[in-house]
Amino acid sequence: MTKKKLQQLISNKLPGNEVHKAFSPMRDFSMKKTNTREAAVAIHLKFINQEVHVILIKRTQYDGAHSQQIAFPGGKHDKTDTDLEYTARRESKEEVGIDIKKGTCIGQLSPVTIPVSYFRVTPFVFIHDEFPPLVKEAREVQEIICCRISDIDTFSKKTHQNVLAKPGITIKNVPGVSYKEHFIWGATALILHELNCLLKMS
Repeated sequence: MTKKKLQQLISNKLPGNEVHKAFSPMRDFSMKKTNTREAAVAIHLKFINQEVHVILIKRTQYDGAHSQQIAFPGGKHDKTDTDLEYTARRESKEEVGIDIKKGTCIGQLSPVTIPVSYFRVTPFVFIHDEFPPLVKEAREVQEIICCRISDIDTFSKKTHQNVLAKPGITIKNVPGVSYKEHFIWGATALILHELNCLLKMS
């Protein structure tokens, strides 16, 4: 897969819900949620030989729905943001120190609605020749994770775990991807799987 080929695939019709279902089998994708809030995440990629590398974060522990989850850098759209791409760039600057002007945006993947927080998240794909030095924002980011896409392949690495969604509520047999001591699930897994599906297209 090349950068140019990935850009071409993103510009075509995306698989969206058809592949999202693999990591959210109980979700009713036909149900349209109202009163959702806009948010954006950034998928920062670099191509080295035949490998694609990506940046993820582990969120800090806090009293909220996404405490300590693995995620892409991102967050809610602010009124002062010019558009959702800017939201993704701004949040990347705030959370991992990537300058707003760094990275070439080659398109966006299918939006994902998060039921517990009512965010409608749009993922933007940014290509880098090299990742700039990364600096975590200590209040929101516990750890920055740089890895190869092959290490978190949603086809060969898919597994299931029980997940503590919030205090007192455990979701059983959740599909996701294990990477070292981390478990990638929820919206991040859905977005990652669509990206993986595109990368595997010839």
